[in-house]
Amino acid sequence: MAKDIEAKQKAREERNKAQAIEETHIWAKINKDADRTVAIAKPRISYSETLADEMLNRMASGQSLQSICKLERFPHISTVFDWIEKHPHFAEKYARARELAAHALFDQMIDIADDCSKDLLDDGSANNAAIQRARLQVDTRARIAGKLAPKVYGERLEALPQTVNVTNNSLTIDGRSLGMEQRENLRTMLLQARDQIENKA
Repeated sequence: MAKDIEAKQKAREERNKAQAIEETHIWAKINKDADRTVAIAKPRISYSETLADEMLNRMASGQSLQSICKLERFPHISTVFDWIEKHPHFAEKYARARELAAHALFDQMIDIADDCSKDLLDDGSANNAAIQRARLQVDTRARIAGKLAPKVYGERLEALPQTVNVTNNSLTIDGRSLGMEQRENLRTMLLQARDQIENKA
């Protein structure tokens, strides 16, 4: 029994490693293609209230300035920094958009944490690569939101519920807060407990 569990754990680890490597290659290709696109010289774009407002609205919705500037109709990021220096009104609106972005990022954290569609593999085992990536996405957004709006989210994010809560005879575990090794240990313990119950039955 123990050998079977160990063999399954090893198989899952190998599968998760392979999946993580594949994801790394995919993201590397995406980033390389994006960088190649940005490398193509953009024509100099003059300051426009309409274009600036559209860009700031995208930023306030949580989109990064880098990704916005990669779009064809928007200026290069260096041009945006020039706008900030030369147009005080734009600089004020830019700072406000950054602050509003914290609210959008916080909402994204909730959506990512609630999305369990990729938590399991086809065989029913935990998809650790997807879970770890979701955790990284939430943690990254939490840190950024805390920096952009520290008075609103700084203390709130530090006071998030603990991983494990025990009330009377019930045990509640926030699996997304567990590391990969902790998840595997928890799963092994639950499988062993299930086997013991089935053997007694």
